[in-house]
Parts: sequence; C-alpha cells; structure tokens
Amino acid sequence: MLQSFQLGPLALPTYPLLLILGFYLGLFWAARTAQRRGLDPDHVYNAGFYAAVAGIIGGRLGHVAFHLPAYAGDPLSILSPNLAAFQPWVALAAALLLVAWYIRKHRLPLLPLFDALASGGLLTLVVLALADFLNGRHYGSPTVLPWAVFQWDVARHPVQLYELAGTLMVILLLWWRLDRLTPGRGGMAAIAGYAAVRLVVDAFRAQPVTIGDGFRLSQVIALVVLVLVLLAFYQTSPRNPAHRPQA
Repeated sequence: MLQSFQLGPLALPTYPLLLILGFYLGLFWAARTAQRRGLDPDHVYNAGFYAAVAGIIGGRLGHVAFHLPAYAGDPLSILSPNLAAFQPWVALAAALLLVAWYIRKHRLPLLPLFDALASGGLLTLVVLALADFLNGRHYGSPTVLPWAVFQWDVARHPVQLYELAGTLMVILLLWWRLDRLTPGRGGMAAIAGYAAVRLVVDAFRAQPVTIGDGFRLSQVIALVVLVLVLLAFYQTSPRNPAHRPQA
C-alpha cells in the first residue's frame, strides 16, 4: 500500500491527491466526448467547476448539520479540509442542483451532455479504483492465485485493479463506438458497462454475502441497474419496432 507520497519533509496523502486528479481527468474526457457530440467543451469545464464548488460547500455544511453538537464548541473546525468530514449525499445533491441550473441557464441539449458526463465519470472511477488499491480500501477476498497481492497481511484478489481494467475497457469500447450511438445511448452504454464490471468484480470483493447463495448487495444493485439500463437501451434502439415508420 502507498498511503502517502513523500515530498521532502511533506507526506502528501495519495487518496485526496488522486481524487483531485480523477476529477480533472474525468472533466477532460467529458470535454473530449462533448466535442465529438457537437457541444462546446468549455460548458463541461464550467459545469464541472460549479459542481465541485457546490459539492465541497454542500457536503461540508451537510456534515455540520448532521453533527452540529460537535461543532458548537469549536466553530472554526467547520473550515477544516478533512475529507472525512463531508456528507457525500448532500454534496452530490448540491452538485447536481448546480449542474441542472447551469444546463437550464445555457439551454444545453441534455442527451449529448449526458453522454459526455457519463464517459468522463468512468475515467474518474478508474483513478478512484487506483486510489483504493494504493490505500487498501474495498479490498478483495483471500486467494492463492499467483497474481494475488498482500493487503492487510493477507494474499487477496486485487479487485481494485480488476475494476480499473474492466472500466478502462468500457471507456475504450465506448470511445470506439460512440459515433454509432444516438445521443443518450452513449451514456446508457457507459452505465451498463460499469454495472457489468461491478457485477463480476464484486464477486471477489471482501464483503459479507448478504443475499441468496453468494451474492453481495452491491452485485444485486449492479444487476438491477444493468437490467434497467439495457431495457432503456432497447427501447431507444432504431431497431425497436416501435420506432419504425408505419407503412
């Protein structure tokens, strides 16, 4: 594990650094995809900036609201940059609200933008999988396979690298086929691809089996998402009889 980079006397934690890198690379890839969809890539960078600011402020204030007694005696601790002191769902909601406002203000087409943001999100997830691997987070179950890695003193499946490789394959396939997909279907393909990766990879993750004979909750969620997105993908297909002109 590599939980920090040593830069002279400074020990820089890898997870927040890779989180920032993943966000930037995701924006870059989303902008490239937006350009292929005929959108101004600057809109992606602007929306991403607003989303980041709203997410940081909203996530921090959400954590304060949920833990108000802890901050009552030390109000200045609200300004702490501690990444653990964030409420992720509030951060996500705040970011989505700002993005929705930006889209409405500039009257951007939703489906091409959805394709761009979904593609960029995949690259962010690739970097986060690397961050998880370096920090020993969301590790795999024990194994005796020759490519096992030692995490927490046990030889385990490198599930974070499985996820990284699988998601990277989805990105490359989507980039290759993007021009053949109508607007909106590229984003669906991105979500379906990632759900398929998680469905397979999470079978080797060190999570308790909670449903049925050997299924993790995350696998069940991935399966439900995959089925729903594939149904939507079929419904929007030009080959769907419902979309064919009547004779």
